[in-house]
Amino acid sequence: MRNKLGIWQPIRRVARRLPAQAQAEALLIGYASQGGFGALLAEDLARNLAAGGYPAHARSLHSLSTLDIGKANRMLFIVSTTGEGDAPDNAAAFVSRVMSGTLNLQKLRYGILALGDSSYANFCKFGRQLDAWLISAGAISVFNRIEVDSGHAAALDMWRQAVERFTDHTLAADPLPSRQSALTQRWMLVRREILNSGSPGAPIHHIVLQPMEPAVHWQAGDVGRIWISNNFDEIATSRDYTLASLPQSGYAELMVREVLRPDGQRGLGSGWLGHGLVIGGELRMEIRCNREFHSPGATVPLILIGNGTGLAGLMAHLEVRALAQRLGQPIGPAWLLFGERTSQFDALCSERLEGWLASGVLKRLDRAFSRDAEASAHYVQDFIGLYCELMQQWVSHGAAIYVCGQREGMASGVEAALRQALGETLLEQLTIEGRYRRDVY
Repeated sequence: MRNKLGIWQPIRRVARRLPAQAQAEALLIGYASQGGFGALLAEDLARNLAAGGYPAHARSLHSLSTLDIGKANRMLFIVSTTGEGDAPDNAAAFVSRVMSGTLNLQKLRYGILALGDSSYANFCKFGRQLDAWLISAGAISVFNRIEVDSGHAAALDMWRQAVERFTDHTLAADPLPSRQSALTQRWMLVRREILNSGSPGAPIHHIVLQPMEPAVHWQAGDVGRIWISNNFDEIATSRDYTLASLPQSGYAELMVREVLRPDGQRGLGSGWLGHGLVIGGELRMEIRCNREFHSPGATVPLILIGNGTGLAGLMAHLEVRALAQRLGQPIGPAWLLFGERTSQFDALCSERLEGWLASGVLKRLDRAFSRDAEASAHYVQDFIGLYCELMQQWVSHGAAIYVCGQREGMASGVEAALRQALGETLLEQLTIEGRYRRDVY
């Protein structure tokens, strides 16, 4: 049933001690995570249970087969919903390979934690789809699906209690990283500039923040959650931006495209960061782990594909290689394919990219400009068809493909082009191996 907040609550009457034979079997925790929070929850829970003598292990859904699910007697699922109700990228293979088939799961007892954001119309849609599929296959839900809106602490505590009843095992104090995973700190705006002055598109602001507290750490691919407020006591809302720099630089860099509302007003986040916050002004930012977009390692060949402010996430991965190069460490080849509007006004970060091309941090740079009639490619996905054989060669030599930018248009177009160039089977295999990753919005 639901509580007053509309969150699914566990059914307490089914909580009971499991048979000794079931207790001896390892509990399988399957997760599907786009931004990394679901994976963090699953792995932390498995470690917590195992440390207390309760066998458990966490596995991404893309690594689970029909045989794995069919053999399991007990499972917990922690699954996110991304975009407009989609399954996370690391669950796509599970959806097509496992959920599309017919299974008899009558012996399976399970529970689901569904992670979502109620600002989207299809809140927790994938979690609901997974739940419905399990029920249709005969599996029995030991407690009703628990839905969490943007990491809400009360719902996560409810999940913890349900897990304790399901396993008949007391978890260590506060094991779930609902608050610890996101470190809120004070930052100062030290520099701001427009990267695309004169562009026919909306301004893109380069925001440079300096930490006002020590020991701030993050990795390439991680996200900064900016809290928009009038003061530090009355937080209104938040916006997420992929970090474009590494902590070794001493600064957090963001790329923020200005949003203009239908009424002519600037968007809340981009308006405040681009105009409202004064230089020297303070803000609060959380560094949020996005492990699904972390670096594959500086020596792994890397194909980076993106558009617009998606360049921020790709720049961070190039910074990893630039740092390794400065330290005298080996680096693998990197190829950047990037799309924007015009070569005259929208060749973002051109000086830095050209410098990396000269130093060897970048082996190849291709830029598409949609408004330039003479451009060799108008959209970044056009390059995939133009250089199909070269991309196949890179992949055959172990290259990973990272995509960052707009979900609609660019990311969907890139995926369609990759399926055409590499084939469905290979692209699915790259996803399973973690060699095809996306940070799209």
